[in-house]
Amino acid sequence: MRRLALSTLLAAVLGTALAGCGEDAADTPAAQTTQQSTQQSAPPAGDAYPKTDEGAKALLQALPKDPALVGRLKPTTEDYRALFAGDVAAKAERFYATNLWNGDVKLGGDAGQTELKVFKATSEEIRSWSSTVEANFPGGYQQIGPHLQPGLTWYRWKYTEPGKDTGMAYEGLVHVNGHWVWTPKPWRALES
Repeated sequence: MRRLALSTLLAAVLGTALAGCGEDAADTPAAQTTQQSTQQSAPPAGDAYPKTDEGAKALLQALPKDPALVGRLKPTTEDYRALFAGDVAAKAERFYATNLWNGDVKLGGDAGQTELKVFKATSEEIRSWSSTVEANFPGGYQQIGPHLQPGLTWYRWKYTEPGKDTGMAYEGLVHVNGHWVWTPKPWRALES
């Protein structure tokens, strides 16, 4: 708990420090344009959470405590193209716009579910449907496997009570184009 509070404090201090950087350049037209576009949409969840297993875990631990962070996981059109091959990218974008990103999205477990369990698989491992992937990912990933862009690592996670294996399970976290995005149950996009 103390570690979590320290992480939250560190994130707040870092965010404040970064917000103050470059104030002297704020009067330039490029800086004003950047400030306007930043105010119109939240920045993607990538800067504070690097493309590592540790970065994924830190992000997943922060999600239940920071509901605004979930909205920063919304993929862009370019992200969908980097995640899915061919016309599946456009299908996925339409599917998620209608079924996920059209309202308030929250992630997390119950109050007692404080333990985080993380599983990962590459696009290639999902495509080959190895026994490890089969044991740790929903069966729908076997359907979407052939449509995943190569070279990506997909994460599945659970919030559980300490010492237990069951809890609130999620999947579809991927680091692409320099930031984290979330596309849960991507096989459903094939059905749309």
